Amino acid sequence: MAQTIILEEINTSFPYEEYECKICYNYFDLGRRTPKLLECLHTFCEECLNTLHLREDRGWRIGCPLCRHRTPVPEYRIQNLPNNTKVTDDLPLHVEADPLPQDSLPSDRPPLHPALVAAYRREEANAAGVQAQAVQPNATDGGGYESCQSCKRVALTTGCVCAIFSFLSMIVLLFLGLIFLLNFNNPPSPIGPVCLSLASVLAMFSVIVTWLMCWLKYRPGLDTTAGSAGNGDRRNAL
Repeated sequence: MAQTIILEEINTSFPYEEYECKICYNYFDLGRRTPKLLECLHTFCEECLNTLHLREDRGWRIGCPLCRHRTPVPEYRIQNLPNNTKVTDDLPLHVEADPLPQDSLPSDRPPLHPALVAAYRREEANAAGVQAQAVQPNATDGGGYESCQSCKRVALTTGCVCAIFSFLSMIVLLFLGLIFLLNFNNPPSPIGPVCLSLASVLAMFSVIVTWLMCWLKYRPGLDTTAGSAGNGDRRNAL
């Protein structure tokens, strides 16, 4: 009897209505029923506002169930709305003395708003596009390297053909020049010195072409660049 009288005195002396959500009529707490303050200065628990927010077509706002005022929702999340600090600071310690039972919360938290899920998917797609663009220059560089190698092989083949042709022509002209110069039965012909001059020019040309082919084949520029690029890729991968 005394306990009943004390409870009645507490209920009449303390305004419990200020500490309960006007949607679910459960008391506020510091967890999933945190009191959230809207722009219209109405306060509801976070769990109920999450349920209402999922029904909104536009996730950047939420309508007050009492006055229909639209309140912006930061980052499409109800938990980012400001808390009603007046309520949280004055949460009564003797709310448990109220005999009315409280509704149990579901085990799973409310899902994200579809607009927020779509935004996350767009960000993932943009990130994947950026990664694809970052990988594409590497593929282009690989194609350029293969093209350069093809040009190198063509140049070496052409140089070998020119060097062999020059060497054979030099030998032929050298023999012709000697034949015309050493013709003892007839006076020396001017064709001999011309053949020897052309043979010397072809010999110089074959030497230059051979040197160029050796330089093109054994120069360390491309290998060093490719090695440094490979080392850079491995450092980036690490």
